[in-house]
Amino acid sequence: MKSYKNNFIILIVIFCATLLGAPAKAQSEATAEIDGKITTVMNEPLPYVSLVIFKVSDSSMVKGAMSDDLGSFLIEKVPAGTYYVAASILGFKTYNSAIFEIAPNEKKEFGTLQLEEESFELEGVTVTSTKPLIQNKVDRVVLNIENSVLATGNTAMDILQKAPGVTVDNGVLSLIGKSNVLILINGRQTYLSPEQLQNLLDSTQSSVIESIEIMTNPSAKYDAAGNAGIINIKMKKNRDAGTNVSVNLGNGQGSYIKTNGGVALNHKNEVLNIFANYDYSDNQRFQTIDIDRSTSVSGQTVFFNSSSFEKNRFKIHNFKVGADVDLSPKSTLGFIISGNFVNGNSRIVATTDIGGRPEQIDSTNLGATVGKYPNKYITYNLNYKVQLDTVGTDLRLSYDYSNSRRNEGFDFSNRFLDENRNEYRPDENFRNLTPQDADIYVGKVNFTHPFTETSKIEAGLKYSSVETDNILQYDILQDNGSYVNDERRSNQFIYTEKIGAAYINYNIQLGSYDIQTGLRAERTVSTGNSITDENVVDRTYTDLFPTLFIQKKINDLNVINASYGRRIDRPNYSSLNPFVYYIDQYTFRFGNPFLKPQYTDSYSIGYLLKNKYKFDLSYSNTKDAIAYIILTDPESRSISQTDANLNGFSSYSLNVNAPIKVTNWWGTYNNVSVYYNQYRSNEIEGALLQLEKLAWQASTNHTFTIDNRTSAELSATYLSPNVYGVFNIKSRYTVDMGVSRQFFDNKLNVKLALSDIFNTWGKRTIFSNLTSSGYNIDTDFDSTVVRFSVSYKFGNIKLKSTDKKGGAEEEKNRLY
Repeated sequence: MKSYKNNFIILIVIFCATLLGAPAKAQSEATAEIDGKITTVMNEPLPYVSLVIFKVSDSSMVKGAMSDDLGSFLIEKVPAGTYYVAASILGFKTYNSAIFEIAPNEKKEFGTLQLEEESFELEGVTVTSTKPLIQNKVDRVVLNIENSVLATGNTAMDILQKAPGVTVDNGVLSLIGKSNVLILINGRQTYLSPEQLQNLLDSTQSSVIESIEIMTNPSAKYDAAGNAGIINIKMKKNRDAGTNVSVNLGNGQGSYIKTNGGVALNHKNEVLNIFANYDYSDNQRFQTIDIDRSTSVSGQTVFFNSSSFEKNRFKIHNFKVGADVDLSPKSTLGFIISGNFVNGNSRIVATTDIGGRPEQIDSTNLGATVGKYPNKYITYNLNYKVQLDTVGTDLRLSYDYSNSRRNEGFDFSNRFLDENRNEYRPDENFRNLTPQDADIYVGKVNFTHPFTETSKIEAGLKYSSVETDNILQYDILQDNGSYVNDERRSNQFIYTEKIGAAYINYNIQLGSYDIQTGLRAERTVSTGNSITDENVVDRTYTDLFPTLFIQKKINDLNVINASYGRRIDRPNYSSLNPFVYYIDQYTFRFGNPFLKPQYTDSYSIGYLLKNKYKFDLSYSNTKDAIAYIILTDPESRSISQTDANLNGFSSYSLNVNAPIKVTNWWGTYNNVSVYYNQYRSNEIEGALLQLEKLAWQASTNHTFTIDNRTSAELSATYLSPNVYGVFNIKSRYTVDMGVSRQFFDNKLNVKLALSDIFNTWGKRTIFSNLTSSGYNIDTDFDSTVVRFSVSYKFGNIKLKSTDKKGGAEEEKNRLY
């Protein structure tokens, strides 16, 4: 704690020195200069280090300076005399030089000053300086959430929205302008539906997250799914012996109230590590959808204007409990049980006006939908790791069983009015009951063996089995209040998928080159059985996914790299389900059991400048690209949404990440992505499609260390007009801010945050003009929210770690 005060005092001294300059007497005398370089003990340059020259006689400050991006410094106009130099930066021990004399006009070479990383004790706990919020690595970008200003009062979804190159659109993630991002948690695929994954990320508190890794071109070690790349969320695990507990509570207010809370428990001794956490959220939110569209029927155009308002509420419970047991100094056995339980409800009110001209109303449909969403998802994991020798050879085994139960239901009512607002036909009232059961089994084996200090091999096997049983029960309400099943519209869809995979990776360092080459093979056997329709779709295919990474270290500060990878995106299970889900009489969505997987070849060249600034130039080409499209039915005059395979999708992109430390208390991280996306398809509603656009997105995140207990953050994101599938998307932006303060020796953290200050992010407009129809869709959701959160850590934090074998890395990387 004392060093923080010293750093603050040095900053004030530098500021005063800049304002006042050297003493007046020195201005008329011959002066000298001092130069040198500052690095870590690992010889990594340290930029923005504060340097102050003090007189030996009275310890008064004479001059101040700061090291540049390369760690170099130059102090000019130093009067002749006897001095010592102090160098300081947050997270490192203050360096005090030996006493030296300097003569008039002398150029004194200080050489290289090495600063040691600082560790200090707080009530018996050894604390080491934290990692930077965002680290640019050659193959990935890492967000170090733990101990950052983001670690309290945010959800996992909130943090992903602040991640460089990531866009979150009402719960749907994209990376550098591309969708189909694979989300991993502790290196494992979740196998959740998009809605389930959104609920999980919305209810997972940032206080249980250690870091987030963003990989746009992953190695063969990872699943081949995800053409946009992989986002791996690594959860915290206890590293120190002893028992500690943390509790968090939060409340948010937008158009509706939102609450959350959670508790985390860890206990660790020499052989046992027990961990558990529970999170709860109760979110109320709204969404509006306004659709203006026109449809040509036998040469006559019909205009539709539809407006809907949805209010929903989701109560979500997340839990995780597990333990790791050190069976020997070289082997560890662990288990994890985690669950996600959702109880949601919604109500949609919709009005659709229909006319022969844009302002003419010939008839009106009034629709109302009440939905219930009781969902349960639970996963059991057993894992084992053994170190086979002393050079780093290890074997890891993991087995998962997941079970998902969804029992959703929707009640629909429709009234039909003529131009005089009189009912011209009987009401239609029906319900959809859509229970779904899913069982998922996954087994993995990973082996690593270093041949030398500069080469190693990795290999592994994986097998997954998924079976989903989906039922659509379509019931029509009778005049007597009872429901009668409509067998023509009811259905049962059973989908099974089995994937066997094997991979091998080889890494070698040859001088200044690092080379990694890998190959992954995956064999897929799937069956989609629409029982009522007697429609069966069988698929069996085997694919190879090569990867190649080459990195050239130009010098200690600059690295260039190139990579190639091939990936696959299989359709979501829900996208294959042929069931029809209604929004109102004229608006619905349905699945496509004939969807094929899409394949993507990605090429990238990257440059890491000064170990800080990251530039990536990429090209990818996707065959049979999956995208959702809008279809119109001339007979029913309805509009429907479904997924389809387009001919292809090409993307060219330039991505720039630039962390800039303005001062010791103000750091920024900036990202700009420019991309050209092109969609191609032979036929959409009878016409060729080629939709393309040059687009860009930018984000900037600022963190401010006001003092050693108070910090603030400000972030902004802008998305330019873009295209997706058959849609044109208009631009939008958002600005978020927050401030947090710690109390009681950093045990209590209080945070106040405001998201989407200008209420712009929730508003989105998409439009399309096809041969037989055109439409404009405006949506809005509850994006402006003020949040207040509190977290408290307590427990036996005085015990120091007794792990003598470097177990922190093992804990961090145990689950694959």
